[in-house]
Amino acid sequence: MSEKALFCTGAGGFIGQYLLSHYLEKDDCDLYLLEHGRFRERLEAFLDDRLSDPTQRERVKVLSGDITQAGLGLDAAIADELQQRITHVIHLAALYNLSAPREISVRVNVDGTRHLLDFLEKLRSLERFGHASTIAVAGKHEGTFREDDLDLGQGFKNNYDETKFLSEKLVRERRDSIPTIILRPTTVVGHSRTGAIEKIDGPYYALNMIARKMHRAVPNTGDIKFHFGPVDFVADAFYHLFEDEESVGKVFHLVDPAPLTYLEFFDLACATMGESKPSLKLPAPLMRPMGRLPMFEKLTGVPREAFEHSFYPIEYDMSNVAPALAKHGISCPPVPSYIGVMIEYFVKHSDDPRIRRGDW
Repeated sequence: MSEKALFCTGAGGFIGQYLLSHYLEKDDCDLYLLEHGRFRERLEAFLDDRLSDPTQRERVKVLSGDITQAGLGLDAAIADELQQRITHVIHLAALYNLSAPREISVRVNVDGTRHLLDFLEKLRSLERFGHASTIAVAGKHEGTFREDDLDLGQGFKNNYDETKFLSEKLVRERRDSIPTIILRPTTVVGHSRTGAIEKIDGPYYALNMIARKMHRAVPNTGDIKFHFGPVDFVADAFYHLFEDEESVGKVFHLVDPAPLTYLEFFDLACATMGESKPSLKLPAPLMRPMGRLPMFEKLTGVPREAFEHSFYPIEYDMSNVAPALAKHGISCPPVPSYIGVMIEYFVKHSDDPRIRRGDW
């Protein structure tokens, strides 16, 4: 039994599995992983595949629970064990679906975080709490969004952005009593070496448009940046920043420091896919209403909620994260270095229902 014990929600998710891999390679930390329903089954299968040594498997406990319930839906005996043992906590669990109803998004993202924070205050040996927020908390803010910024009076493009904002707000309110690190990942794409993804999202919608040859006319979004990064970068950065005691009390943007613009991404993706580049760049005010038409998503493969993101010029400050990642030798690979495997995986698996938008 190790002195260090990590409690993690949502470890079976896309980022979670890559982050968890760091801990599975070490033997100085016991793991308590909270999952719910079919996500627990997926996590168990992942662990069975990764851990052939029974001794290693014994130090990893998968717990059935539900963050939407007070007490996280845990058995009383398990809750007592956690309260006595847990030293580190990572909160990854969230509902990431831009079109999910607000009531459901609030239940998971806001109430779930509140229930976890209530639980954390009962832990007797807590040293560190890592909260997975998102750059989407910036909402409709235009201009530079600093790592220490949160409520700037911004509106929100969808229920996910708003409820993750409210979630981070709850976390900030208890930072005086809970040693907290807030990490805000960018939109996450596939692994930079394999291209593997969990679901189509973000840039993959643009690839949908190109594959369907619906990209001849695109909005002229000028210098607006397309913010995303590969999952291995995000998970590696998350792990090293969370494990660094100097990170406590800070907020970090896990972003590409040199993102392409939307127009640059279209040109690069078209060249990589062997398609002609967009021939018309129409004024954004003219194109924007088209994303709200009933047939738009069916024709282009781009949901209205995703289309809206391309109209907000925003830059993400990296004052905290840049020196911290340099300290650990971590950098985000440039898009041209991995767009080939990204597109190859997309083309090969684009008809796979498992990476299509599922039910929430």
